[in-house]
Amino acid sequence: MRKANKILIGTFALMILFTIVSINTAVAADTSVEVNDDHYQARIQANNSVMFTFRQRTRLSFSSTVNMDVDINCDALRIGVKSFEIEVDCDQDMAMNMTCTEEQAELGLLLGNRTTVRNRHRYLYQEGFCISLQCNYSGDFQAKLKIEANNQNRMGTWAYYDEVSEEWVSVPTSIEDGYLVTETDHFSYWTILIPESDNNFVFYIGLIGIVGIIAVISVIYLRKRD
Repeated sequence: MRKANKILIGTFALMILFTIVSINTAVAADTSVEVNDDHYQARIQANNSVMFTFRQRTRLSFSSTVNMDVDINCDALRIGVKSFEIEVDCDQDMAMNMTCTEEQAELGLLLGNRTTVRNRHRYLYQEGFCISLQCNYSGDFQAKLKIEANNQNRMGTWAYYDEVSEEWVSVPTSIEDGYLVTETDHFSYWTILIPESDNNFVFYIGLIGIVGIIAVISVIYLRKRD
């Protein structure tokens, strides 16, 4: 009987220990850091994800297959509530500098401005979120960029700035789990652009509606005069 009790007690203790280890592992793999400033430096351990919330507004999440030292500057007061994620896959430790701004006037990114991308299509900048990504890694890597989709940017596309041709280049973009997502093998300035055609469609629909209302009012007014 005593032997059975010892076995039960030992089993129970192992279960508690296993639970504690599992909880600690889960916390380490998904860490949240509150930042009450515009600048922050940190080391992200391999295969872990960390979310930095700047000034209780802008959320920046990082994950990598290797250790990554990040140096972040984020103008959260101007950017406001945004949720951005980056996933990096490479085979050597990396140091990354990230700067997040609402606008980039020298690159033609001013809220409400239109810009022409490489395919000569015109886009509207209204996201209010531009990131500059730089790293010290010279090898090959793959990165996935994600930003939370909303009613304003859902039809948008990720685009990067080509410093050689001095123009924005739109890239294939998909919606996955509520995020606008693209994949890249290089870092640069990145943002979300909205196709102007979509905005023109909304504009013309609104214009047609206004013209229709004016026409109806005019007909009613003329009938009353008669």
